[in-house]
Amino acid sequence: MAKRAAALVESAFVRLFLHDTLVQLYLGVLAAEAVIYSVPLMDPGTLTAFGASPFEIPFVATAAMAGFYGLRRIPEREERLFWTHLAYAMVFWLATLVWISLVPAKDWSRSHDVLVDASYLFFYSPILFALERKPHLPRAERQRDTERQLRWAGVTLLVVGWFAYFVVVPVLLDPATFSTSLTSSLLFVTIDIAVVIRATWRAWSCGSLRWRALYGTLAAAGVSLAATDGLDLARDAGFLVLRNGAATDLIWAIPPMLFVLAFRLREADLPRTVDDDVRDRDARRSLDPVRVGSFLVASALAFPLVHFVLHTAQVFHENLAPGHRLVVLVALVALASLAGVAYRVLERQRVADERARASLEARLREARKLEAVSRLAGVVADEFTPPLQVLSAFADRALDALAAGDPLRNDAQRASEQILRMVEFTRNLAAVSRQQRGRPIRVDLAIAVSDALPSLRDALGPSVRIECTPGPGAATVIDPAHLRVMLLDLATNARDAMPAGGRLRIDTGAVVLDAETAFPLAMRPGRYARLAVSDTGDGIPNEALAHIFEPFGSTKSDEPTAGLGLATLYAIVSQHGGCVNVSTKIGEGTSFEILLPAVQAAL
Repeated sequence: MAKRAAALVESAFVRLFLHDTLVQLYLGVLAAEAVIYSVPLMDPGTLTAFGASPFEIPFVATAAMAGFYGLRRIPEREERLFWTHLAYAMVFWLATLVWISLVPAKDWSRSHDVLVDASYLFFYSPILFALERKPHLPRAERQRDTERQLRWAGVTLLVVGWFAYFVVVPVLLDPATFSTSLTSSLLFVTIDIAVVIRATWRAWSCGSLRWRALYGTLAAAGVSLAATDGLDLARDAGFLVLRNGAATDLIWAIPPMLFVLAFRLREADLPRTVDDDVRDRDARRSLDPVRVGSFLVASALAFPLVHFVLHTAQVFHENLAPGHRLVVLVALVALASLAGVAYRVLERQRVADERARASLEARLREARKLEAVSRLAGVVADEFTPPLQVLSAFADRALDALAAGDPLRNDAQRASEQILRMVEFTRNLAAVSRQQRGRPIRVDLAIAVSDALPSLRDALGPSVRIECTPGPGAATVIDPAHLRVMLLDLATNARDAMPAGGRLRIDTGAVVLDAETAFPLAMRPGRYARLAVSDTGDGIPNEALAHIFEPFGSTKSDEPTAGLGLATLYAIVSQHGGCVNVSTKIGEGTSFEILLPAVQAAL
């Protein structure tokens, strides 16, 4: 398997070098510039100035072109943003090189050196931001924006801290040290190492051949940056003599070449499948406060480690030590504080997600149980409907045949009434089984509730006061007869909860559910019509709350067989794509909130 994977990657690289236009353009530019160094076409002074930045401009420009080419064709948003960060890193690198080339050498000052170092940080930051994404697991990152923002804040503090340590402190306390470019080289080597570590970790842990090749190429680009910056560091430290304008400048063509290969390799035909164990493990750990906090704490500890190594090796003069210690202390406190914030925020979010998941699982279990009951109700309704229709016809014929004074007529009348009750019961069973959607039309809930108020008052009796607060935008599609059944079910339930009288409040309106609020309700985000019915009754006991939507269930613990009850309500709401939420407190009352897909109100 390993040999086959290596062969696939090798084949992809060979195709890039042999057939890819941008790669061949890069190689052509490299050959042309190699001729400039091989043949004395320029005097040493001009060649030295050329090697300082104009030499790199065509290479980095090609890398920027490769970064943006085909970017919009990437279907996955997470991957598209990942490559967008890297493409803009090339743009910042190119802008820095152009800016350096445009400033005349005679006008160059120490402030320009500081600005160049700051400008190069705009090149490194998008790379580090990109490596904090997980494009190999796009769907696992759907709700991880908070974690990413905390990581990006840590990256920002890390980069700013290194800039203060290697640039700001030497400029303020020992300008002579900064003018040697030693501190700049140390800054970039340190960040290069961070890029290599992060890209290597991604390549090792991603679980995908395609992304191992891509991350590995980016890690190689980081290694080449570290090597070239390391050569500058060795020269600035006096360990190596590198003459500007020499053929060694060609080494700087390697890092942008590797970025070009990474950009073009993203379109290679390599397996995209991620190992299931990696996906599952990442899904379980992707919102882990300890892991994010560990990343930030490790970043914080990098400061004293580097400080110890550099000052032990006497790279800096002692007069820089107090300023460096201050930067290390501030960076430690800032990153450690961010780690604490990350733990609190992510732990709170994790607990909320766990509760939402538990609520969703409970709803799923309830839905499966009610689905089984609804199937049984459908079978019973199908079996009972034909005999009841026959019995109803016989009862009608008997009533027509019996005279008004016949003693059997009263018996036939009572039998007909019982048959009609059974027919209504089977209709409700059919509704519970979701076999009947009725005749749905556009209904404004406020108007429908107003029309149903007389029937509700009759059902509640004089001891219960009704308060109605209609709201705008509460229009949905439903059978008006089903809506009346729902209102009467809720009114009957409220009347039973308020035997001594009370208040029933009915509110209508519109609500908009975003992804965060819709997820625990097992609903799609969007606009919904809202119908809320609240009473001031005794409330529903916890042991009865889990069974209130079951047929023959009851809100009273001592009434286990109360007929279909609220099962009809739940079935009607469910078959119209809505949901029912119940909130209750013992002794304070119960509130039923019904959400149905909203439509524009009729003109």
